[in-house]
Amino acid sequence: MFDIKDRLIEALTIKGWTGSDLSKHSGISKGQISRYLHGQIIPKQSKIAAMANALGVSPAWLLGYDVDMKGEQLAPEIELDKLTEGNKNRILAYYQALLDSQEEGHGNT
Repeated sequence: MFDIKDRLIEALTIKGWTGSDLSKHSGISKGQISRYLHGQIIPKQSKIAAMANALGVSPAWLLGYDVDMKGEQLAPEIELDKLTEGNKNRILAYYQALLDSQEEGHGNT
């Protein structure tokens, strides 16, 4: 399990930012950011939201939950081998229809 400091460091590294950059983009003082990064204090919910927004990550991810970094819903594992051939073909046909619709500009959801 990750601590928030680990997730902050990971997000900063990916973004190529320093704690000062995060401070500038989130409106949180450099001192507070430093204490978060060193695990000295745990940020309040409003500060987590501000940092997540600045970093472009999910607040739940930042808190250490096992979710996608960007907050997108993770697809469940699909065990296609458990489906009949007919159902596999239905899924593939539906998938193709979605792709076709999207290419035609009708798949904007």
